[in-house]
Amino acid sequence: MRITGGTIAERIAAMCAAAAVVVTMGACGVKAHADKSYTFNVDTGDAIKVTLDVTDGYDITGKVPFEVTKDGEEIFEGSFLHEEGYELYREQIDGDDTAEILNEGERNGNDFIFWQEAVDDATEHNYVVKVKDSATVVLLEGNASEDAAKAAFDRMKIVVDD
Repeated sequence: MRITGGTIAERIAAMCAAAAVVVTMGACGVKAHADKSYTFNVDTGDAIKVTLDVTDGYDITGKVPFEVTKDGEEIFEGSFLHEEGYELYREQIDGDDTAEILNEGERNGNDFIFWQEAVDDATEHNYVVKVKDSATVVLLEGNASEDAAKAAFDRMKIVVDD
């Protein structure tokens, strides 16, 4: 960087200000993110793009059912359903005494239901996601803890690939 013009004192002040900006940016904890995406052509006729922030040991595979892992441990197994699958899962959850909805709402334009249920000797933490502007639902199933499931889901983005 070359600063020209002004007195020496003004140039030194400008250089110090520029250096302070660089140091401040480093101190803010700026963290790089790396994304991995796969587009799945599903039998609904949609092309669904699933993107995962793979920093901190997360990864995703590109075959159906796809897997989302952290440090090699499976968090979710993902599959695709037709749009009526969303309401069918809601009915199944509501009718299952071992199931409990933990959260539901909208994220990135997609409606979702997050629930837990007892399966054999384990507790599953699952998501069913209705993909906006599509006829597709994504089902994410896994035995990971509630916090691990939420953390992985928060790193995902699911959209129709144009």
